[in-house]
Amino acid sequence: MLWLITVLCAVESCAAFKVIAPAGRLVAVRGQPIILGCEFTPDSYPDLSSLVVTWQRKEDARVVHSFYYNQDQLDRQSEDYWNRTALFITELKKGNASLRIEEVGPKDVGQYLCMVSNTKGTDKAQVRLEYGAFYTEPRLSISFTCSNVTVWYEAEGFPKPEVSWSDDQGQNLSHNTELTERLNETKGLYYLKSSYVAQSPKLNVTFTLKNPLLNQHMQRPVNLTYGDAGCGGPIIVIVLTVVCVLLLFIVIFLLVKLHKKKTGLFAANGYQVAYRLQDSQTETQENGGPS
Repeated sequence: MLWLITVLCAVESCAAFKVIAPAGRLVAVRGQPIILGCEFTPDSYPDLSSLVVTWQRKEDARVVHSFYYNQDQLDRQSEDYWNRTALFITELKKGNASLRIEEVGPKDVGQYLCMVSNTKGTDKAQVRLEYGAFYTEPRLSISFTCSNVTVWYEAEGFPKPEVSWSDDQGQNLSHNTELTERLNETKGLYYLKSSYVAQSPKLNVTFTLKNPLLNQHMQRPVNLTYGDAGCGGPIIVIVLTVVCVLLLFIVIFLLVKLHKKKTGLFAANGYQVAYRLQDSQTETQENGGPS
């Protein structure tokens, strides 16, 4: 009878012990830490000598963080998480086994197991982690050819976005979008380049980029009107502009030169008049005229 009571007490104790994690997925944003929540039924004892907390990756059982014997045990920790994880030690007595991860990247995406055991029992819970990076402000570029104009936007972010181009009536337009992975060199970003080619001299379109994971939605309108003078039109305009500028410089040069010539002539004539007047006065004095 005694052993039956002991077994029943043990069953009740185990049934009362629970490990709980937030439902759904957690989203980590690039450049910010993330906390994987995990709560358990705390022990009745004031110390943590009987507490064991282990965080693992569900996919391959990699050890993310371990705690037992009243301290962190990181000898078996995966090198992918070295110097990046921490438990809230003062919260363990309250039943909080949440894990903080620094510098989350694409490789951290996946399923995590929070496994806890103490004198009251053993249980585990699962946490799903996602990663995202807000896309940068799209950079606009425009290129002209003889027959069309190409407009394109460039941006960086994560994960793969939803991209579209539409006209002024809201109708979707065919376009070209390139997405290149730059996960190593830029720490978890995609490089996006999306372009649209127009044949009309008037352009009124809207570029739309969505990052549903982070609820990011950007729309950038492009309104453009350009001449349709053919391939030779721009060249002719440029040549005529250059010729006009050169003619203007020539006219200015000739006017300056003519001004300098007239100034010199006036100075020379004034000198000659003054010289003749002096000679006339000298002759008058020699002939006995008034002095």
